[in-house]
Amino acid sequence: MTDAMDSSRNHVEAARRSSEDRIEAARESGASSLDLSHLSLAALPESLAGLTALTELRLVGNHLTELPDWLGGLTALTRLGLGGNQLTALPESLGNLTALTWLGLSGNQLRTVPEPIRHLTALTWLDLAGNQLAELPEWWGGLTALSRLDLTENQLTGLPESMGELTALTQLFLTGNRLTALPGSLGALTTLTRLDLAGNQLTVLPEWLRNPTAGEPTTGPLQAWIDGTHSTVAGPADLDAILDRVPPSGVSLVSEDGVRSLHITLHGDSSGLVWESEDEIMLSWGPVPAGAPPGQTAGDAEYAYDDPWFTAEDAEPFDLSEEQARRAGHEFLRTGRRPVTVQWVDKP
Repeated sequence: MTDAMDSSRNHVEAARRSSEDRIEAARESGASSLDLSHLSLAALPESLAGLTALTELRLVGNHLTELPDWLGGLTALTRLGLGGNQLTALPESLGNLTALTWLGLSGNQLRTVPEPIRHLTALTWLDLAGNQLAELPEWWGGLTALSRLDLTENQLTGLPESMGELTALTQLFLTGNRLTALPGSLGALTTLTRLDLAGNQLTVLPEWLRNPTAGEPTTGPLQAWIDGTHSTVAGPADLDAILDRVPPSGVSLVSEDGVRSLHITLHGDSSGLVWESEDEIMLSWGPVPAGAPPGQTAGDAEYAYDDPWFTAEDAEPFDLSEEQARRAGHEFLRTGRRPVTVQWVDKP
């Protein structure tokens, strides 16, 4: 037992010395970034308080149960990584870090969203995955700069209507919670390109999710680009004529204003789609509504559990049938919006 205790004390002391060495090196060099991750720190060295020019601080994977008040004095910070600790709260002074645009708090023990976060209105990236959050506060809607929000693997049973005020959101991760319904205000988030909902208790999708209103319809014909040449698609007959002669490289359908595009490749049951600049194929996540065309089930789609709208990053797209890909082209021609009924995936 004594040997084990001595080993533990030696490990703690070695971690402390390592952190002090890194802090001193950062002070001498005038570094703007400091990484004290995975050093088994139970407390932050006070010498860190003097590095007021730091813009990035990583404290990931330590044993921190609380943070000192003086951390709020590092007001130049724009990025702060606190994931993988044992935090249950944040000091009020952290609300002084108003320059923060990136805050990582995943894998802690937060039961409520810390109040100081409401003052961090410059945040564009916030990670609260893997905590114990049961609800979000109504002030949540004040974080209007957020473009990426990760709430994966918490205990959320509902979302506040103020979520609809996060109009800059492009990515929202809600996988592995206890949601039974979604607020109608989420339908106002027209900039969303990725929404993960798998592993909840949803029994029906709201109408705005099945038929998103994001994006205005096209006001004129589409332009079809094939191997660098283009032609005008004025109606369904024109589109069918083009799809009948699509080469292996596929065809890009571009709205008249040049803003929205859909790329289609036709290879039998291995056909595919790319929407705008995303190298991913879109799915609509079930339960499959009455009358919807048949698609894959969650059991057939390897990534459906984790990523119900899109394939995982760097993964091969789900294969579509040629009929589904053609139907997507006609839906884009008709509405100018992202196709939403291309492929339905049953709710896991």
